[in-house]
Amino acid sequence: MSLLTPVQGWYHKPVAKDERMWMVISLLLCIMLFVWMIMWHVYGKQNPSNVTYRTSPKEYAKMAEAYLKKNMMGVDNGVPVVKPEPNSDVLVMGEMWRWSPVLILKKDEQYNIHISSKDLMHGFSLQPVNMNFQIYPGYDYVLHFKPTSSGEFKIICNEFCGIGHHTMIGKIVVIESDADLVKYGYDKLKAPTVFKKDSANAGVPKTEAEMMSAGEQLYTLKGCVTCHKTDGTTLLAPAWNGLFGKKETVIADGNTSDVIVNEEYIKESVLEPQKKITKGFEKVLMPVLTVSNEEIDQLIVYIKSLKK
Repeated sequence: MSLLTPVQGWYHKPVAKDERMWMVISLLLCIMLFVWMIMWHVYGKQNPSNVTYRTSPKEYAKMAEAYLKKNMMGVDNGVPVVKPEPNSDVLVMGEMWRWSPVLILKKDEQYNIHISSKDLMHGFSLQPVNMNFQIYPGYDYVLHFKPTSSGEFKIICNEFCGIGHHTMIGKIVVIESDADLVKYGYDKLKAPTVFKKDSANAGVPKTEAEMMSAGEQLYTLKGCVTCHKTDGTTLLAPAWNGLFGKKETVIADGNTSDVIVNEEYIKESVLEPQKKITKGFEKVLMPVLTVSNEEIDQLIVYIKSLKK
């Protein structure tokens, strides 16, 4: 806004020749960039996919978990590791606060990577190549992905998603041959035991060792490892080691009380995580997990096994 009143008749004053020249140049540049944007979309090699499916967070999480159970070859810092076959469909899920799984891909091979969110909107940013996509819950985005360079690439969330946003870092490792797995420490990964329901063992109770192993697997698959650590650290939520039998101070309906962590308390915390919030973690929103009573029992056995 001008401090002084413009000179009368300024609007009808002819535009100077040099100013007209820059206006024409600017217009031509805008038209060129507009045409270039269309051409890049048609002929570019790494375009955002126009293939999108409607889904629900619950449905996609179920599919992603089934995919991991079938294809998981090991775990890297609590995150499942998958080495999919070229030209196959790969399921990746963003959730508070991790990208799962770690992907091991082969250079110059094509993959169909499905990406969705389990809870909030996340930003999928592949670095250092700087590929960015917005990931919304309720949508399954399919990226036709062909890595052309080998190495380790980080996936960061560039859309603020809560108190643990800064810890949401995933990984894609691109190799030229299986011999490169040694370089990244993935040559000795061990696939976890998968417990399947079938007619042979239906209704037969599992041993405590099997229950513990299944609970440890769920700890990874369900994403509990993101917040609940087993090394005593409590950055986002109470650590699980030494938790069972411990006295915790909780807040329920604005009132503070002490509880003993037992089977009933753990089950309630899984099914209704906001009913009793551990004091000191009021700002951390725990998602509601889709779990069966059998899976809760497995998690309880696993927590019991974790000593200080």
